[in-house]
Amino acid sequence: MEYKIDHVAKELALRAYVVPECLHVPIAAVDVDAIRNYVGDIQQEFGRGSPPKALVVRMKNPPPADMRFPVWDLEASKIFHQPVQLWVHREYTRYRQAYRKAFPLEDIGDKTLSHAMNRRVAALKGFQYTRLTPTSRSANSSSAFSEGWAVDLHSTPAQMAANRRRGAFIQYADLTDLMLLLDMKLGGGVMDAVNMAQKLIDPRPSPALSQ
Repeated sequence: MEYKIDHVAKELALRAYVVPECLHVPIAAVDVDAIRNYVGDIQQEFGRGSPPKALVVRMKNPPPADMRFPVWDLEASKIFHQPVQLWVHREYTRYRQAYRKAFPLEDIGDKTLSHAMNRRVAALKGFQYTRLTPTSRSANSSSAFSEGWAVDLHSTPAQMAANRRRGAFIQYADLTDLMLLLDMKLGGGVMDAVNMAQKLIDPRPSPALSQ
């Protein structure tokens, strides 16, 4: 099928998050149709009832990696555009069981399964589905501060109204979301980790310019 482009989500990632296009990683969607239209093909569904509780999604072709950005040197960066992903409804609680069904050969015994967008934030923004990825317990715990801040922000009437006006069908990861996908600790209000992550998405100087 021919996939659509959510121009609202794309502009938000470029202008507000300042994340380059090669790192536009979908992490949330308003409904199943949004996943089909903007994210990828749904290969399998888990959980009873409607809407589906968990979706195995084969991603559409991602933008090519721009090797000017140091983040692509990291082995962990392969998770960004992982060809097959698990997306779950924000209210679904048996997501660990669904992940084992989706990836039966993957060992997640010592991992926490992390919603790429906090479920409370997803609800406030109007997104039913979020991507699910394995991460270390320490990295997952470190995201509590930023998630709490996001809940406070998006609980305000002004921000909720702004979210509705935007009308985005999906959302791409911001810098802190990318850090969690990379299994990096976010810290509790300390910017050192964020500054380090920013360096990963700042392009290297051109060899011609450095001579």
